[in-house]
Amino acid sequence: MQNQGKHSRPSQPGFGQQPGQSRAGAPRPQQNQPYGQPHQQRPYQPQQPTQQFGQQPYGDNFGAPQSNYNANAYGNRDYNFQPLPPSNHNHDGMIRVKKKRKKKRTGLIVAIVIIVCLIVGVGGYGAALAFSAKDMKAQASGILSTVNEVQTAITGQDFAGAAQSATKLQASAKTLDEALSSPLWNVAGMIPVIGEDVKSAQTIADVLTDASDNAIVPLTQSLVQTPPSECIGQDGSLNIAAISTLLGSIQSCAPTMQRCADELNALPSMHIEQLEKMLSPAKDKLANINSTFQQANTFAPIIGALLGADGNRTYLLAAQNSAEIRASGGFPGSMGTLSIDNGQIELGDFTKVYDMMVEDTPAQCNITDEENTLFYPWYTQYSWDNGFNPDYPRVASIWATAYQEKSGQAVDGVISITPTMVQDLLAATGESFTLSDGTYIDGTNATEVLQHDLYWKYLSSGANMADGNDIVDALFSEAAGYAFDAALDNMNATSLMKLVNVMMGGLDDRRVMIWLANPTEQQNIEDMGYSESMTAATQKQPTLGVFINYWLGSKLGWWLGMDTQISGPVAGSDGSRTYHVTTTLTNFLTEQEALAGGDYIMSEDSNRGNMNPFLYFYAPVGGSISDVVASNGATLGKATYQGIDVTYTCDVDGGMVAKPNNPLPVGTTATFTYTVTLPADVQGDLQLVTTPTLTKYHEN
Repeated sequence: MQNQGKHSRPSQPGFGQQPGQSRAGAPRPQQNQPYGQPHQQRPYQPQQPTQQFGQQPYGDNFGAPQSNYNANAYGNRDYNFQPLPPSNHNHDGMIRVKKKRKKKRTGLIVAIVIIVCLIVGVGGYGAALAFSAKDMKAQASGILSTVNEVQTAITGQDFAGAAQSATKLQASAKTLDEALSSPLWNVAGMIPVIGEDVKSAQTIADVLTDASDNAIVPLTQSLVQTPPSECIGQDGSLNIAAISTLLGSIQSCAPTMQRCADELNALPSMHIEQLEKMLSPAKDKLANINSTFQQANTFAPIIGALLGADGNRTYLLAAQNSAEIRASGGFPGSMGTLSIDNGQIELGDFTKVYDMMVEDTPAQCNITDEENTLFYPWYTQYSWDNGFNPDYPRVASIWATAYQEKSGQAVDGVISITPTMVQDLLAATGESFTLSDGTYIDGTNATEVLQHDLYWKYLSSGANMADGNDIVDALFSEAAGYAFDAALDNMNATSLMKLVNVMMGGLDDRRVMIWLANPTEQQNIEDMGYSESMTAATQKQPTLGVFINYWLGSKLGWWLGMDTQISGPVAGSDGSRTYHVTTTLTNFLTEQEALAGGDYIMSEDSNRGNMNPFLYFYAPVGGSISDVVASNGATLGKATYQGIDVTYTCDVDGGMVAKPNNPLPVGTTATFTYTVTLPADVQGDLQLVTTPTLTKYHEN
């Protein structure tokens, strides 16, 4: 039978060509059998197929020989085809064609089945992975909620509840860790791109397990055994042993938390957005917890000494007045003392700074040429005006020396606070008081009363300025004493924790600063990041410092705003990073206020209320400040301080009293744009420290 389908061979005659004839038209030569034997052709004897009912008969030529040449099993002419030898069975090409096609179909079916199985397998794996991922998300959310439960319980002093939640956290973290360690997720970890995210998720699960097992659970158990209530005696004294026990528990857990934080910080960003949204909060949460652990870990070794375990400790308290703004915080208008002997606290009276320190800066303080260049001899010569320097350890050491010369008593440290802390302390304790002149102060109005209202009441135009200034200084000291009494009297576990939280908040933005005379103890403060030192030797992160001094005697700090905005880094081809920075100064005064305020408020300068402050830009260690442009045409100079480059509005008067050219008239703003560059070898993100202002209280 001649095959008319797609399986015809190329040996089939061409169009218009007769069988047995070459394409050139000549008869093909007779082919020989192997070994030279002549070709023998067996006569073809076809069988007529039996016609079935309902079938159409085959054509008339069915089974007829197609040519004088041999036919292969496909019915095609094959000049090398060798016929099968005779047998007892009647085989023809049709039968062998059926067998071969059947084998092909079987192979195809097997291949299809295998492919279908693979598809089903992959689909099943994907479905299982998707289902597991959904479950993982629910577990991760549950873990974060449990961490919040632990923190809430500790804040509410429900330490048994905190321990219970910590145990729940431990079990949940273990379950998540085991699930992400399953073969399903291990296989997913081999997938390009996605696999990296899976491995990061596995690391986070490991870290959560480690943190809960070796830090959070042990800490909550310690809080159950030694609650903070045991840290306060019935007489309000501090129980140093109990405090040391609690801090010791934190200290033992701190290495675990640091290890966990380091592992998380080393992880790359997730490629899958949903996974990043799910897991990044866990990283942030653990980082915050670790920060608390490390601060307590650093503080633990010196807590006993600070609280007088080794004998009486005396600290000088300086209330810096932000209305008389200085780079270190403000003019130290009132000062007092705080004594602690084996946990017993005694607060001395606050009084005017002129009664607490000698006027001239003690000679042994050795004011440097750098300090005189930046802050000018007119200011460095007075002990209380050394607050022009933003380097707090240097300022505090001068104040401690000046106090000792005045009182004959050495102090173990100097603690600085700004008036905003008075409001925060009163808000935390819920306390309030009434000053001797009848002025009511509480946690909602303390800053405005102390930084504006009292001055306006006693120093506005037409008032007796000299008497009014003495009255305000006395009331300011009275308020500071009341605030500390409110925090320390009748102290219990609740008020102690509130006091600690308030003080820690102030340490974050220079509203509270601590300097200790003992070098080892001061190093611990620096290690905690709370020294507020502005020297190259103590800078741990690249830091931009922006500070302001108002040199005229006035209370204009209430109306002075300062804001600094830093852009994201721009990478250079040399590996450096560039930041574009804008610092904006604002004079919030109105013309009416400038006319109504007295000289003690607006200054005795002929341009009432028109400010002209000194402004300082401290470059990060190893970095630089360039391209400074001042919108008000301020005159700028450059100097150095303790290894740090400083750009500042310098003196242009040349007289005894240094005066800058940095005009800021009533109701105006001035902008300073500049570039901060960090070279490739400086690691870490750019940080900002600045003089705290009263802007948010003024705006409210």
